[in-house]
Formats: sequence, structure tokens, C-alpha cells
Amino acid sequence: MTALFDGAITVEREGWRLSLADGGLPAAVREELIGCALDAARGTRGAPRRRSRHARTWQAKLGAPAELEIFIKLLDAPRGRELIKRWVRGPRSAHVARITQALADAGFNVPPVIAIGLEAATGRELIVAPRAEGEGPLRTLAALRSRPLAHKRAVLRALGAEIARLHRCGFVHGDLTPFNIFFVRAEPPRFFLIDHERTRRLVMPGRGRVRLRNLVQLGRFALPGISATDRMRVFDGYAVRLAKAARRRLARRAHALLGRRIRRDGLAPVHNPFGEAWPRRGAS
Repeated sequence: MTALFDGAITVEREGWRLSLADGGLPAAVREELIGCALDAARGTRGAPRRRSRHARTWQAKLGAPAELEIFIKLLDAPRGRELIKRWVRGPRSAHVARITQALADAGFNVPPVIAIGLEAATGRELIVAPRAEGEGPLRTLAALRSRPLAHKRAVLRALGAEIARLHRCGFVHGDLTPFNIFFVRAEPPRFFLIDHERTRRLVMPGRGRVRLRNLVQLGRFALPGISATDRMRVFDGYAVRLAKAARRRLARRAHALLGRRIRRDGLAPVHNPFGEAWPRRGAS
């Protein structure tokens, strides 16, 4: 794995090749970061904070007193189609470092990648990044419920506008769920996007359908304090620059794609963000 950072420090430990951004971190904190990452790889760091299908994530605080809060993501070795993608595209961690920098260069709020790693024997990978600014979705929604209605509406429309800006810049998030968006309570509101293993910048035709999938990912989750009307406000913020006919056409296409997704997932009906019945996970 080549160094991906200006002034990167490359370290080889226990079969891992790690590339760390310098970023002014004291040497002792860098060593602590390496130790935490290797603990995660060995399985000696305790239970992960989050598990997904192909990865586990741990949280750690470095330095004294807790100068830097980080997340360590351990990616399983690729198999099947993922292995073929590795041969063609290179390591996933390298992609995350590159796309994160591209997003930052385009003016989006993203936590910088401060270390990546590849285990030669197994193909496992590591990604280390600081905690995103702001609050995760569930705490944010609780906070929004206590604010004036006009403020809540403005935040939801601002979120839609930010996703529209992401798409206009050619980026498509690989997993645009509310859990991968952090909200900073400011004027105007700011949003941090995390989890960029499948985020990409599109240069080929046909990207409209991929963008629609982002709207479906964002709209299909029922969260406390957020109604179907609220989700529609996110959509309105996204589509605000479209003519009325184009907005309706986009809503119809998003609803059709959502319907196919929920039939595939076997969900049961609740109200959807585009105005018709859609399923809710766990309903009978």
C-alpha cells in the first residue's frame, strides 16, 4: 500500500502495513493510535461499538486527557465479487482515504482519514478517523423536537439541499442512511457525512438512478420524532431548484424504486416520504 497522505508515516507491525497522516500528532499519541488499531485487529479490544455485515468498529480516546476521539474500523477480508473489485480497484481503505479527501476538497464536511492499514496475509484492512463533529441522528432528533417548528423544518430542508449539492458535485454516497449523517447545530446548520467505503464520484451516464437510491436510503427509515411530512421536507430541500413537473417526476421515480426495495426486503406498510404507503421493518 502506498502512502496516501502528505508527510505520511509508514509503519509495519505484526504483519500490518500502516500509513498514518502526520497531522501534527505527538509521537506518543501516534504510538497509542497504532496500539489501539492492532488491539482491534487481534480481537483484544473488547466488544466493538458497531457491527455491520463486513466490518466492526471500535471507539477510543487518545492522549491525556483524551485529546483525540477516534473510530477504528476493521474491514473483513474480501471474498467473491469483493475480491475481484480489490484486484481491479485496489484496497478499500485506500479508496476511503482518496474519496474523503476529494469530498473535503469540494467543500463537504467529512472527518479526515488519519490512518489506513492492510494485513498482507489475510487482506483485512483498517481505517482510522476522528469522531465527526456534531450529534448522531437519534440525539439530534430529540434536540429538534424541543426547538421551534420553523427551525426543525429549516434543518430538514437544509439536509435535502446538502444532499442535492453532493449530487451536483458528482458524488454519490454508498450508504446514505440517517446513521451516517451528523448534525451541527449552527446557523446555517452543518452536516458531516461518514462511512465512505462505497461513496464514489460518477463520470459515466446513468447516474440519475444511483442518486435516486440515495433518496430511498435516506427516506426509508422511520425515526422517532420524524414524520412522513418531515421526510418530505428533506425531499423538497433536495428538489427545490427543479420545476414542478420535474419534481413530481422525481418523486414518482423515487417512490417506484422504494417500492421495489421494500418488496425485496419484505417490509410491512407505513406512510412513505413520497406520499403513499411504504413498509416499516418489523411490522406484521
